[in-house]
Amino acid sequence: RRLLGIINDMIDVSMIDNNLLSLTFQPVWINHILTMIGNDANAAISERKQELEIISFPGSGEATFGDPERLLQVFRNLLSNAIKYTPDGGSIRVDGRRLPGFIETTISDTGIGIDLEEQSSIFGKFSQIGNSSLHSSSKAKFKGGGPGLGLYIAKGIIEKHGGTIWVDSSGYDEKNCPGTAVHILIPLPKQKTEVSE
Repeated sequence: RRLLGIINDMIDVSMIDNNLLSLTFQPVWINHILTMIGNDANAAISERKQELEIISFPGSGEATFGDPERLLQVFRNLLSNAIKYTPDGGSIRVDGRRLPGFIETTISDTGIGIDLEEQSSIFGKFSQIGNSSLHSSSKAKFKGGGPGLGLYIAKGIIEKHGGTIWVDSSGYDEKNCPGTAVHILIPLPKQKTEVSE
């Protein structure tokens, strides 16, 4: 499963690099996606004795248009990163707000943070936080490793939706754990569309 995941990530990277990533746009609700990733993460959250809080925020229940599978992939990856880089017993909060023409979702953690110098490069291919030789090979354990493609793919998918993604952290500190917040901005439809939940 791990190897298949890496192969799929490499295919996604190739499609993004060659502008071949195609999306199947349909009505999608951010709150539905957040509920799904929260349910998916229950086992890892329990194993790490962490606390996950998913807030229902203005705009999260509004229909927008996007590829639900691809957006699920993005949010699942971002929550997985928050779990991995937050020590046991830490907390993760998913919140957001409605902005003119956009929905902003923020995934914040009480983790080890990201160096200011690295914050501009973490969305590149094969980027790793900290010393990768010290990472474990687990997808859920503290500082679990990976090929470093998840954020690059997330950026490609969100930009293909006409949105943007960025990170905010005061720095990297494994002792004091300043935390990280990842912001995802997804456009709302320009025309008000009647779509029932």
